[in-house]
Amino acid sequence: MKQLLLSIATLLLIGVISSCRRDRPPRVDHIQVHLPLFRFEQDLFSLANNPDRQEVHQLAKKYSDFFWFYFEEFGLNDTTAGWPDSILHYVSDTLLRSLYDSVQRQFPDLKATQQQLHRMMQYFRFYFPTTPVPAIVTLINGPGRSAFTYGDTLLCISLDDYLGPHSRFYRHRDIPRYLLRRFRPEYMLSHCSHVWITQLYPFSPFGRRLLDAMIYNGKVLYVKSRVLPHLPDSIITEFRQADLEWCRRNEPLIWKFFLDHDLLYEHDLLEYLKFVTDGPNTSGMPPEAPGNIGTWVGWRIVSAYMKKNPNVTLSQLMEEQDAQKILDGAAYKPR
Repeated sequence: MKQLLLSIATLLLIGVISSCRRDRPPRVDHIQVHLPLFRFEQDLFSLANNPDRQEVHQLAKKYSDFFWFYFEEFGLNDTTAGWPDSILHYVSDTLLRSLYDSVQRQFPDLKATQQQLHRMMQYFRFYFPTTPVPAIVTLINGPGRSAFTYGDTLLCISLDDYLGPHSRFYRHRDIPRYLLRRFRPEYMLSHCSHVWITQLYPFSPFGRRLLDAMIYNGKVLYVKSRVLPHLPDSIITEFRQADLEWCRRNEPLIWKFFLDHDLLYEHDLLEYLKFVTDGPNTSGMPPEAPGNIGTWVGWRIVSAYMKKNPNVTLSQLMEEQDAQKILDGAAYKPR
């Protein structure tokens, strides 16, 4: 009984900590969202069971421009001689069939994922009322990586990038270990929200400063935490939990490093990108410092800014281009 009470108390404490860390999410059940999901990989590889050129034409018609985008890297288009036969040959490839079968075993049904994406889009619509709602297209062997957008109407998910880090299909691909750990289904929503936010609010690092990139990346993480309020920070940020804990313990020293090295206003793209892009660690900092640490600092600054400015909406946050204004308004001084 004593152990049971201790377990309940621990769970309650975790709930209190979580509620302090992230605001109670708004109710979005009433928000109408139509989010169709198309399993392109199933439609495509079903052609192997019925190798009919007319079926290939029907599939090309169904998916329109996206169909040709998928086959673009293979040099195929609707003017290529004998293109239906080339596609039938593609879907009969032994390795691709094996990959397809593994994906179908891992993801035989995507109803739960579709429901989660639907809820995510309801939050998007709550915070960004005029945002478009895409259709979801799943695929394998995609031209993009993990999740990506096609135009402003499709959110695409390469299911073969979520088979788990120990999948045999990754053994001969040159994927760094720090990235490979994210090849899990639990990162799918995080990736989808990220690409949709950056589609709505794009950013170019050219001609910008490190501070601009830090604040932009921090804004993206902050919005992700709002449209996916039930995911842990380790999934939202894609930092390992141990890395998040190290950053929190050393936050004052991390900030001091940026100030002492006069990095915030660095314009040299090659110099500042190493602080806001993925990597096993951050050059020039202790080996325990994770890569992309500038993005983590940007997230902390944006979080402080929004806490001090509760009337600022998420759309206003994303539309604000003055990174210095956000830094000043955050009064960010970690201790």
